[in-house]
Parts: sequence; structure tokens; C-alpha cells
Amino acid sequence: MISEKHVDILADTVRSLETLPERVSLLYRGLPAEYWDWKPGSWEACPGEEFSFREHACHVLDFDTLVYHPRIRRVRDEQHPKIERVFGYELAKERRYADIDPLEAVAGFVAARKATVATIKALDAGQLRRTAELAQYGTITLAGIIHLLFDHDSRHMACVHWLLAKLACSDSGIQPATPK
Repeated sequence: MISEKHVDILADTVRSLETLPERVSLLYRGLPAEYWDWKPGSWEACPGEEFSFREHACHVLDFDTLVYHPRIRRVRDEQHPKIERVFGYELAKERRYADIDPLEAVAGFVAARKATVATIKALDAGQLRRTAELAQYGTITLAGIIHLLFDHDSRHMACVHWLLAKLACSDSGIQPATPK
């Protein structure tokens, strides 16, 4: 059963989902193009996928449009659907992330997330309790899938900020820009 407190927590999660695209857009607009494909010599302590900045931009777009938005619609519309796991590295190879302009990917993510959030905001309490069988998790509610979308966003933002930190390390060979 979804309690009033859970609804408040979910509302906060939805607000976070809604505001992330602007933060991502600002970050990528400020990131010099010569860093888009940069990868560190060591991935030690990386909090997630070993993607470049370009690949992270493409990945969050794909996971919004090809993974989470369809999951949300399926759980809303189908009776306890079985949802398979999606592997990020396979998707990156299949979708050829290296060939995609990250600024175009970010613009696509901004638009896609608006549609995803609109779909989420239109859900009622009964729909949020609907369930699916999600690989790795077992039975999960639609509200739980929404929280997983936020978790996915958070992990990728942690990776992007980890890359930014690695850029600032003395062994990267890259001098950080002076804040304005």
C-alpha cells in the first residue's frame, strides 16, 4: 500500500526527475568539446559505467526513451509484465554512441524527460501500485520503477562528476578552467 508519506517521497523524486535535464544541459554546454571523449588512465573508484562524457549523454537519453518510459507505460497498461534487463555497454555499441553529438543527445534527453515526467504525473494511486516482474529485482511496483529511474540518473550524474574530478587530477594533463 502506498502511504501518504510515500506519495510525498515519490513527489520529491518526480521533482528531481523533472529538474535534472536542465542541470545536465548546463553541464554539457559548459564542457569543452575536446573533453567529450576523454577517458582517464584508471577507472579505479569509478561509481558506475566507464563511459566518456559523450557516452553518458547518449546513455541517459537512451535509458529515458528506450528503457524507462516504455517500462512505465507497460506497467501502467499491462497486467504484471515481465521486463528484461538492459545492458548499457551493449546498448552503447549497438547505438554507436561514439558517432553521436552529445549536445544533440542532451537536447533529446531534455525533450524526452518532459514526456516521461508528464506520463508519471498523470498516474493515479492505483496505477502506481501496479506491478511488474523486473529482472534483477523481482516483483516491483510502478512507483518503485520511478524510483529506479531516479537511481539511474543519480548514478550517471555521479559518474559524470567523477570524470570531472579525474579531469582535475594532476595526472590527467588537463588544466581546469578558471571559474567565472
